[in-house]
Amino acid sequence: MLGTLVAIILLAVFKPPAETRDVSKHYDRVRYMLAEPGARAPQIQLFGRVQSPRAAGLTAVVTANVADIPVRAGNRVSQGDLLIQLDDSEAALARDRARASRDEAQAQLQTTRLRYDSDKQNLVLEKKLAQLAADNLERLQSLRGKNLVSQTQLDQAEEAKARADLSLAQRQLSVNDFRNELARMEARLASANAQLKQAEMDLGRTRVEAPFDGTVTRVAVAPGERVRPGEPLISLFADTELEVRAQIPDRHLPAIRDGLLQGDLTASTHLEGQTLALNLKRLAGDAADARGGIDGLFAFVDGAPAAALGRPITITLTLPKQDQLLALPATSLHGLNRLYRIDDDNRLQRVSAEIVGESMDGDQSLLLLRAPQLAEGERVMTTQLPQAIVGLKVDPQPVPGSNADPGVTEESSSTENQGE
Repeated sequence: MLGTLVAIILLAVFKPPAETRDVSKHYDRVRYMLAEPGARAPQIQLFGRVQSPRAAGLTAVVTANVADIPVRAGNRVSQGDLLIQLDDSEAALARDRARASRDEAQAQLQTTRLRYDSDKQNLVLEKKLAQLAADNLERLQSLRGKNLVSQTQLDQAEEAKARADLSLAQRQLSVNDFRNELARMEARLASANAQLKQAEMDLGRTRVEAPFDGTVTRVAVAPGERVRPGEPLISLFADTELEVRAQIPDRHLPAIRDGLLQGDLTASTHLEGQTLALNLKRLAGDAADARGGIDGLFAFVDGAPAAALGRPITITLTLPKQDQLLALPATSLHGLNRLYRIDDDNRLQRVSAEIVGESMDGDQSLLLLRAPQLAEGERVMTTQLPQAIVGLKVDPQPVPGSNADPGVTEESSSTENQGE
């Protein structure tokens, strides 16, 4: 037992030392591209909706029952097509009453003119009668002074003269008032004509027609339903004049205003598998409802497509070129304003950057950034590194297929030599 213990101690003392290995430090492997500032056209993504500058909600003008609705929501109609037919019985009766009132006013006007002609002729007779009555009274008064006539005869002559003067005055008033009476009758006739026209218009409005070529969006009534003035009937929009309204952020407005003046803006959208060109026509004049921007109105260059009103659309707007912009993957940006440059000692150095827009490189979307501190050819980290800090040492590897990839550089040089 003691010998075994001694043997174990001797083995432990004289055991050869274990082989040791040096542990190398581990660095984060990151990808990088070379900075290539240059003139690039920024692109921005806007989100808009299809709308029409000509959209109408037609309402009832008369009180009537709905007789027929030959269209449905989604139907395309042409200007003048029947949309809704209202029962015209009540409107026809109102027109007939207005026509009778007009005819009565016309008859009254004609009667006034005939009465005037009669009064002018009778006025001459009334004057003669009044003069005869005056002469008779004067003669009787002379005879009365000689006691040749009785007082009764004289009183009767005075009464006859008074009646003749009164009749003459009334006839003269009727003649003098002719212009006023004529004006009243003409005004009454004009009012009756206006009421007849209104009744005829109301009768015509029982036939609701399309005010322009377009597509029906909503039918608000059903046959047999009774409608009153102002109640909605049907809605439609002009599908040949579609445009897209999209909000443009404030930070891009100066470049867009310049582009509008120079005509150096292009835009496009994808709709039902097709790429459609758009043209920024104008900026909205009212920013009351905008938050952080102003709405832009885009028109389809090659004619309006068959798109539903209110449909959401993504627009790619290309701005005029700007100098000294970098095109980098979105993973290069840390936060909203930081890039990391890899120095000669493979350590990270922070660089301030400003987002200007985006750019499409094939199917890849790149950020366009302005970073004045970066020089041509410097290495920019493209890996999103959460623990990135200034001075952190990394293991940089070029992004495959990028301007930092030696294989791509050699291939480009070989192509240039073959061209020479």
